[in-house]
Amino acid sequence: MSEVPPPPSRREFITGVGTLSVIGVAGCSGSNPDSESPPSEEPTSEEPTSSTKSLTPSSVETLVSIPGDPVPENLAYGPDEELYFGITAGELRRVTSDQLGARDLALADTEQVASLPGAIGVETAPDGTAYVAVASQDDSAGVWSVTADGAADQLVSISGFPNDILFDADRDRLLVTESQGGVIYSVTTDGTRSTWLDDDRLSTEGFGANGLTLDTEGNLYVAVTQTSEETGRLLEVPVTADGGAGEPTVLSEGETLLGADGITARDEGIYVAVNSQNLVVQVSPDGSTTTVADEDDGLVFPSDVTFGSGQQREKLFVCDFANQSSEDGAILRAEF
Repeated sequence: MSEVPPPPSRREFITGVGTLSVIGVAGCSGSNPDSESPPSEEPTSEEPTSSTKSLTPSSVETLVSIPGDPVPENLAYGPDEELYFGITAGELRRVTSDQLGARDLALADTEQVASLPGAIGVETAPDGTAYVAVASQDDSAGVWSVTADGAADQLVSISGFPNDILFDADRDRLLVTESQGGVIYSVTTDGTRSTWLDDDRLSTEGFGANGLTLDTEGNLYVAVTQTSEETGRLLEVPVTADGGAGEPTVLSEGETLLGADGITARDEGIYVAVNSQNLVVQVSPDGSTTTVADEDDGLVFPSDVTFGSGQQREKLFVCDFANQSSEDGAILRAEF
């Protein structure tokens, strides 16, 4: 493959879009299906704005310290209980299962899996293939696949800002957010792209559709980073029998979610990295929010969250993007 010039850093891109120079960009249980509201209606749930913690992790430690620019942006837990993360300059890296209990690893202690033109969203498939969203603002932008031996190839082109990726194992496809246009694409593993959901509530004047996750019932959740009302939003989207998008509903919206970025599901809660407020927030099925961790726990512009599995099931991994203090870039491990 020919060498690709490095894209602007995510910080440079954030500065370029202006209105989100503070909010930034990234890189599941449902609400009552009888309470759907059309796109024109105001959300029915009111958000508390306090960051007082009601759930407290027993410990929060630095797993990997990653100072400097570029920084880590997105996390994915692999099929072999390994933690993958993307470095914005274009590195896909991995923390092995043996390292997940360590503290204060350096970036050099982790394994570089592949080099790409950029790296925002990261996802893994059961066969060990990794998928990476590249938001390079050129022909390299889109979704790239990385095989187990580290070979990286562009799977499909997506303009704008392809952001988060979610692998749908049942249908052998990826769902991908494009944050500038506020669209979710479906991308098959053979490189066919189609629009999966185009809804006004995903599109904003700045960054809209962002993090994605699925709950155990198969419902999709998507975070909207910043609305025109200066709130964040969490949409619930039922997935129909044929794999299409059902009618979305607003599960939660409010100031507490302003800056909603990466999300993950556990039991009956959706956990949201709220980047600009240095929070991880749990959203319950009724739309209420509980702050789980904050800056006192070491959160510095958190851009993604993911739970482990197996022996790591009770551990929540948090990616500190550290938008305005690059020396604080890190991956944290919280245990509950």
